Amino acid sequence: MRLGCFGCLILTVGLMFLAIVAGGFLFLSGNIFEDPRFDPQEWNRADAATARAKLAEIPLRDSSHSSREEAILLSERETAALVARHLVETSGIKFEPFALRLTPGQFVLQGRTVIGNLLQGPPFAQLASQLPATQLKLPIWITARGSITVDPGESGVKQGRARIALTEFTLGKQPVGAWPIYIVMGPTGVGLLRWAVPGAVRDVEIEDKRLVIRTR
Repeated sequence: MRLGCFGCLILTVGLMFLAIVAGGFLFLSGNIFEDPRFDPQEWNRADAATARAKLAEIPLRDSSHSSREEAILLSERETAALVARHLVETSGIKFEPFALRLTPGQFVLQGRTVIGNLLQGPPFAQLASQLPATQLKLPIWITARGSITVDPGESGVKQGRARIALTEFTLGKQPVGAWPIYIVMGPTGVGLLRWAVPGAVRDVEIEDKRLVIRTR
């Protein structure tokens, strides 16, 4: 270890704390390293660019620079590509492979990343710097199921808030609840579940294989 015996002691205590907080799942359950069933999904960078071009209409409506009122529709492919790109850019979490399925009222996100990408909140980010790279690069599958709601703001005046409510969060084949998002990932995880949206956004509805965004 980089900090000698004292660093080993700190790391040992920290890992014990991590194991306790995690209910023993993250480091004590072999199920989190098992591969779940995965159905591949085709999407590419062009799909993300298309989605962003569609979303660019929302600020125009919010600032009264567009009079269009029709709902903005994102296909399942476009939504998957957009979310995958957003996760990399905002939290450094890269999934390979990655899929996002949309069914009426809910989404199912599934992908494989590495343990190190999850250790972002204190004290886990500090502990990660003391762990061997081989451990940080251990692959882990994430499956998340949930819904999205919007607390509307006021067009051009006050931003609204979008919130994701998770009904399932699984590491590998081990259901663990949503605590890894809040505890292990810290503020980064919270930011993935709650964010500001332009005041013009009235609601977001998940339909079969598409996302519907309605504005004022």
